[in-house]
Amino acid sequence: MPVCDGCGAAVDAEHIRQRIHRLELATRFRPIHINVLLIDAAPPAAPQDFFYARASAGSSGSPNPYLRELSKLAVPSEEAVVRAENWRPESVLDEFQRRGFFLTSAVECPMINHDDLAVTIRRLSPTVLRRVQSSYKPKYVALLSQPTAELIGTFRAAGWGDRLVLDNGVPFMVAADEGHPVEPGTPSGDRLVAAISRLP
Repeated sequence: MPVCDGCGAAVDAEHIRQRIHRLELATRFRPIHINVLLIDAAPPAAPQDFFYARASAGSSGSPNPYLRELSKLAVPSEEAVVRAENWRPESVLDEFQRRGFFLTSAVECPMINHDDLAVTIRRLSPTVLRRVQSSYKPKYVALLSQPTAELIGTFRAAGWGDRLVLDNGVPFMVAADEGHPVEPGTPSGDRLVAAISRLP
């Protein structure tokens, strides 16, 4: 069986196909020049919950908590995201792109056992750094969710310390949805928005 470049596991052809599909969905909204690259731990297991899948199939209606929190980077207020009758994921993602934001995952494939995330991210951290340096080339990197703390040492050792956007030295905890479990009581996307707004 081939080894997946996105997660390092031995996988079947369907796994590879799904990863390529996610990459294609995301590429549609990738800025030419990335101002802030947001790195979360891993994509959700359900394909329809993937951040960039929201623009497909004419989806509309209120966003889930994860998308709503990240959407705060692209819209003036949470109220505009939640209450607008004509809210469309594609319009939010267009604005997300226009402002130079792009979301990726340290592990590019869903993880069934979330307890393994930190270990997998630690193992893949050199690969993630190479992706950032050779492909994404952002001005800044913001880490989302506790398991991505495994990347901090690798990025600092490579000279990215002053370009890491963190929440008092740790990754931001964005509101959870089914595919992005977060501990209750953790800070919302407002802290992320505030930190990014202070960037030069």
